[in-house]
Amino acid sequence: MKYLFTVLTVLLSLTSFAQSKGPNAAGVYERPEVAAQFAPGPDSLDRFIRHHIHVKHAGNDKVDNAVVIFLVEQDGHVGAAEILRTSGDKDFDNDAVAIVKAMPKWIPAKDKGAAVRSSNMLTFSYQMR
Repeated sequence: MKYLFTVLTVLLSLTSFAQSKGPNAAGVYERPEVAAQFAPGPDSLDRFIRHHIHVKHAGNDKVDNAVVIFLVEQDGHVGAAEILRTSGDKDFDNDAVAIVKAMPKWIPAKDKGAAVRSSNMLTFSYQMR
């Protein structure tokens, strides 16, 4: 059985349309001036995920999405990661979180020229083929 995996990168810190809001109570920026970026580059993010995906089955033949929210720390490493919206397939959700936690360092977000902790999210989509 083959799967078509698509990864949509949606960063909560998309700032071209909004000004910095400052950090929340936990010191995390949701909208820094400059968003965190996957260090090897955006094309590499898709390749990284495809290389690390391990899901062996899916519950149906429709497109399912899992949304993972995670922190990029000031030094660029990925901090906490968790499912924000489930795909309905526990194995796929667990794999999506594991992939995010295994990512190499990102280029951290910046606000007022300084590296800051930022909240980010990725949407993982799959379709059985």
